[in-house]
Amino acid sequence: HSDASCQESQPESRRPRHGSNQPCPRFFSTLLETVSTGPAAPLGVPVVPSDWRWAVRDGVLVLLAALLDDAGVPHAFTTRVGGVSAPPFDTLNLGRAVGDAREAVVENRRRALGALDRPLADHVEASQVHGAAAAVVGAADRGAKIPSVDILATRDPSVVLAMHCADCVPVLLADPARRAVAAVHTGWRGTAVGAAAAAVRAMVEAFACRPRDLLAAIGPAIGPCCYEVDTPVREGFARWPWREAVFAPRGPDRWVLDLWEANRRQVIEAGVRPEAVTTSALCTSCLAEVFFSHRRDGRTGRMAGMIAVPKR
Repeated sequence: HSDASCQESQPESRRPRHGSNQPCPRFFSTLLETVSTGPAAPLGVPVVPSDWRWAVRDGVLVLLAALLDDAGVPHAFTTRVGGVSAPPFDTLNLGRAVGDAREAVVENRRRALGALDRPLADHVEASQVHGAAAAVVGAADRGAKIPSVDILATRDPSVVLAMHCADCVPVLLADPARRAVAAVHTGWRGTAVGAAAAAVRAMVEAFACRPRDLLAAIGPAIGPCCYEVDTPVREGFARWPWREAVFAPRGPDRWVLDLWEANRRQVIEAGVRPEAVTTSALCTSCLAEVFFSHRRDGRTGRMAGMIAVPKR
């Protein structure tokens, strides 16, 4: 289910360990202050590509893709900063089934939705089963968890689509002309079966979108620096002509997998223009003070990639 997502881990002994598992208690408030008052890449905040930007909204630190932001598409990739949860879920944990206090998660979700200037009641999530099935949702689904899917799509401005991750890849898609959006959760299994490409097809079929009109933002996820896998995982990508470009050897029966690039190639292959695809290139496993990572920490929180149709 969604809060167990991103647990496609290799043996514990193979897990890279980067940074501290317990950020300094003062770090979060200091970071929020510097983002609020400082330059685009203040001390303590990872530098992002020029077409990405940090923001503090409703008291939480979020990452925005300029491609979507400049098109007026409400969206955000949350971090672990700006919530109320206690360790090891400190502080903006959005996962309901990871062991965190229910009231903390509710407050965190309220704050996260507030970053999009939306009420918590608009939230729609997916059960996230590491597949490529999609559901079209609308007002009747407000507050629901949609079973058996990893893709949500809508043209209804009354809902906010949310995918929860802690290493898996959140992909957000938007067609500003058709006023349609989609959110995708894809780990290695979802990527192997083509979840991001399936989301493009779902938007074409449901909303008559043209792939060349879509914008795609690939959010923070475990990077090729840290994501070590075995040969069976590599074999799961045999269908993709670009497989060799996203795997690099790291010893006997070991490979590193670039999920960012795999998903970028998928959406382009599905018809999205290369210049309309942007990747944050931020590794959740490396950046312990900003992101949750199941691969790094085991018991931890969940972040979200969220998107909505702009209200008129």
